[in-house]
Amino acid sequence: MPLLRLLWLRNPHSYERASYLTALAAIDPSGLDQVYLQSLWDCESDVRLLAVASAPDGPRVRERLAGLRDDPIEHPAVRAAAAERLAAPD
Repeated sequence: MPLLRLLWLRNPHSYERASYLTALAAIDPSGLDQVYLQSLWDCESDVRLLAVASAPDGPRVRERLAGLRDDPIEHPAVRAAAAERLAAPD
């Protein structure tokens, strides 16, 4: 797992981060809160989509989810997922 975390941080191919994040979550989902939080700002929509589903709830996350939901140039799947998560009861 340390190798996957290293690849997550240092891989030059941003499109691979979604696969690394999926693998990290499958192996051991504990301890990924900060990774998911950071992923809400990732340049890859697949990574943001994973983060929308799994980032820990809190004011900063909800603020970012609202920004993703309301961003007219955000990927439609990310916008929809952010809207759905914000609409869900606590």
